[in-house]
Amino acid sequence: MAKRIFNVLFIFSLMMVMPVKAADFPVKEVQVIIPWAAGGATDLIFRALAATTGKYLGKAVVIVNRPGGGSAVGYTEGAKAKPDGYMLTSAVTPLTILPHQVATAYTYKDFDPIINVVSDPSMFLIRADAPWKSLKEFIDYAKKNPDMITVGNSGAGGGVHLVALAFEKAAGVKFNHIPFSGGGPSVTAILGGHINAVSVSPPEGIEHVKAGKLKIIALFAEKRFEMFPDVQTVKEQGIDFVMGMWRGLISPKGTPPDAIKKLHDAFKQGMDDPAFIKNAKDMAVNLSYLGPEAFGKLMANDHEFFGKLVKEIKK
Repeated sequence: MAKRIFNVLFIFSLMMVMPVKAADFPVKEVQVIIPWAAGGATDLIFRALAATTGKYLGKAVVIVNRPGGGSAVGYTEGAKAKPDGYMLTSAVTPLTILPHQVATAYTYKDFDPIINVVSDPSMFLIRADAPWKSLKEFIDYAKKNPDMITVGNSGAGGGVHLVALAFEKAAGVKFNHIPFSGGGPSVTAILGGHINAVSVSPPEGIEHVKAGKLKIIALFAEKRFEMFPDVQTVKEQGIDFVMGMWRGLISPKGTPPDAIKKLHDAFKQGMDDPAFIKNAKDMAVNLSYLGPEAFGKLMANDHEFFGKLVKEIKK
């Protein structure tokens, strides 16, 4: 009897340590780390995608916010997670920026790419009752009053912070940069009149632009928004500057290829779901699909690009 019990326990212990077969993946919910506070662009986009992806994956997709350190807290946790496909991280442009600015416990090389979902231009928003009625007035004031225009961002060292730094160099001005724990809090600050402008990417602030509370003072895109056709790009107004954010999903390095394929296929179906497509259009985000290989190349190229840009800005 004792021997039989021992054999049963031994077999059970083997089952506990044996990896789940690819055919069985996933057997529980999949979590996605958002390295910023709730309410920002990345949070809103991936909550919408999680809602449509669960039915294709066969298990719920749960969003977990881990703000702090300009995204370093969330990315560090994501890189150190078990590479089994159950803990993913939202990969956003700052993943290839922050390691060039401060010492981090990770780079993009510590992750396996799964899918890119969005590629959007960045922009500056100001309150509708702000004294500047045009980009020219905004820039002229900034030139005459260095460091007086406060520009919020989703965290020091993050993507939209670098956009603001790069734009001030292109425009020949100097802003006072104010960091927040995410895009949501930074938009709240501009609505409350605590800062003069905010550097964001869609869908951050879009609903408030629609409502007439905020307006786009600087659009860093190649072409105008379909939703706001009267808003000129900064390029159309004489400043040769285009910059934005991509947003996708990654898993810890070493995640089984079969798990990555299942995750990719489910999230691609979630992207193609009519409900998500409508949400993306309502949020004014630009869907831009890339598979694992192409997304990996994008991250590698931008890591090199932003490394050079950070050095130039520091000069």
